[in-house]
Amino acid sequence: MLALFTLLLEVVLPVFAVVAVGAWVGRRFDLQVGPINRLAIYAAVPALVFRTMSGIEMAWGPALHLVGGYLAFLLLMGAVAFAAGRGWRPSRRRTLVGTSVFGNAANLNLPVALFAFGDPGLDRALVLYVVTALALFGLGPLLLGRATGVRRAVRTALGFPVLWATVAGLALNATGSTLPVGATRAIGLLADAAVPVVLLSLGIHLARSAHWRPERRTWLAVGLKLGLGPVVAAAVGAALGLAGLDLAVLVVLGAMPTAINAAMLAVEFGGEAEQAGEAVVVGTALAVLTLPLVLAFARLLL
Repeated sequence: MLALFTLLLEVVLPVFAVVAVGAWVGRRFDLQVGPINRLAIYAAVPALVFRTMSGIEMAWGPALHLVGGYLAFLLLMGAVAFAAGRGWRPSRRRTLVGTSVFGNAANLNLPVALFAFGDPGLDRALVLYVVTALALFGLGPLLLGRATGVRRAVRTALGFPVLWATVAGLALNATGSTLPVGATRAIGLLADAAVPVVLLSLGIHLARSAHWRPERRTWLAVGLKLGLGPVVAAAVGAALGLAGLDLAVLVVLGAMPTAINAAMLAVEFGGEAEQAGEAVVVGTALAVLTLPLVLAFARLLL
């Protein structure tokens, strides 16, 4: 019990305290979440990804092993959610899959991984964030919106700056090159802003989504994401030979509530925006209670 309280106090509450500040400021000044979220997506987070990838010391073999385990987790969770939504109309069934698969790999997972596991945990969380972002922006319009063309989905993914930040960072790492001091400092300033900005944007989103009446389908999505997610991640990861910090990071990401961008994509592409938004809000609120339990289990894997 003491260990759970310590995790809540030292890892989860600092994260949600910044979220609460964002919620208060967003409500007090009626801020729009879109522009702030774009600051994170198109500036701060790409800088953090670039800095991490350019200096990451994680070997290719373990990194690809971790990514493979994560992709297997996504496929299995998607299959389970698709089966659970049997009998629903197609758009709601696809939304259930999207909200059950795409966890909050940036706003919550990055700071939680950093506080719980230090820089090595953050490095692994960033690798998985890149995969999540590409999958979300590539497949998200198909799952969370109305039927849209594959060409548009590919164009959306290719326009996402995290992809190019990853490529540029890995290229710099592979060649052993360095950037001028001024560029390094500018990227560092942006990268240091990433975690606070994504947490503040999450708070603003929650403040603007304060009025909701969850339906049964919302509770099913939240149950799959928060309850079944970490179990599936642990089982899949262990079955594929992941262990230690790699398995712990995978389990924690599997326990993350639905990503904010899932709701944003539902709005952008004319999908079930209310269903997706409720899954985000309810799941994020309940994650305060579930994450300490998952973190306690993840610590046992180290």
